[in-house]
Amino acid sequence: MDKYEEADREHRFSVGQRVSLSATRFEKLPLAGTFEIMALLPAKDGERQYRVKHDREAFERMVGEGRLTPAT
Repeated sequence: MDKYEEADREHRFSVGQRVSLSATRFEKLPLAGTFEIMALLPAKDGERQYRVKHDREAFERMVGEGRLTPAT
């Protein structure tokens, strides 16, 4: 098992899963909808990271796991 496969097992969310994202003070998020997990990234400062994308945005965001919750 390589280091990326090992890291994948530790992530709470998986690629393709829909999640809600909490905004920071300085960040503007779309008013409605959820984000899709596009990629699992290595931890940064001890927190697992993800690339997420909203359907209404043309770009992906890198966010820490603490800002994500499962979509309802």
